[in-house]
Amino acid sequence: MIKEIVVASGKGGTGKTFISSNLAFFIKYHLKKEVVCADADVEAPDLILALGGIRKVISERHFYGTKLPIIDYNVCIKCGLCIEACKFNALRMSDRGPTVDYYRCEGLGTCSLVCPVDAIKFKEKAIGKIIVAESNVGIVTVTGDLEIGESNSGRLVYELKKDARNFAERKGAGYIIVDAAPGIGCPVISSLSGSDLLLIVIEPTPQSLKGAKRLMEVSERLNINWYVIINKYDLNLEFSKKMLSMFGPKVLGTIPYDFEVVVSYSRMIPLLSLMPSSRTPTALKDAFGKLFRGFVWEEL
Repeated sequence: MIKEIVVASGKGGTGKTFISSNLAFFIKYHLKKEVVCADADVEAPDLILALGGIRKVISERHFYGTKLPIIDYNVCIKCGLCIEACKFNALRMSDRGPTVDYYRCEGLGTCSLVCPVDAIKFKEKAIGKIIVAESNVGIVTVTGDLEIGESNSGRLVYELKKDARNFAERKGAGYIIVDAAPGIGCPVISSLSGSDLLLIVIEPTPQSLKGAKRLMEVSERLNINWYVIINKYDLNLEFSKKMLSMFGPKVLGTIPYDFEVVVSYSRMIPLLSLMPSSRTPTALKDAFGKLFRGFVWEEL
């Protein structure tokens, strides 16, 4: 049975992609288990870069997450009922008839329903891509890439997770690592849906703690167990001690602030691969080891 771990943070900049990429590397090369990654930060995907960049594209497909109204002016009688019905003010009357402001349109289709002469049809629009690629460290990653300014990020995450699960089944992988978007919005909730465990990355700041607590509330409502990693803990030792006391055994480990992380990012090599014996990789391995010892899965 495939186990799905979501790495999230509640806010940006805490280091969740750093944790995600090294966790995937740990599973593949330390646990010797097959793993598939899913980059669910579809507005700014970068997990494949942290895993060494693309070695080989396995598949690529367009994501059609919305429909756009097309008006047939040969049929339109300029009655204006569609303009009255649109709650997003996406329609304006012109000499030809109603014109569509596609930046305002949400594609709900009310205009088409109220049109008495059936002059409005809807056409699907590609608003993103789903790319399955093998990274340069040999880990298959499914990436969602939403076009700039488009919506439906939650549905794109749902689709890419489905592709990741299908690929993991074909590959015989035991794990899927999902690198979630910042915050607790639609793409994060979609990332959490159907997962087995949430790994929350927190930095020692009030803003990060607040976001993490909201994320914990969401995960508990979805009946998903969670653990915590405190990243960059030595930036504020007193605050880190407060969080250690607050979360107790839920804290898997504390990761230091380390320039080696910057080096690994710039070279696009997971730190566990680049400098496996230095202090930060040692802390990562300790934290990941606690995760797999504490989370009872049959194959471990």
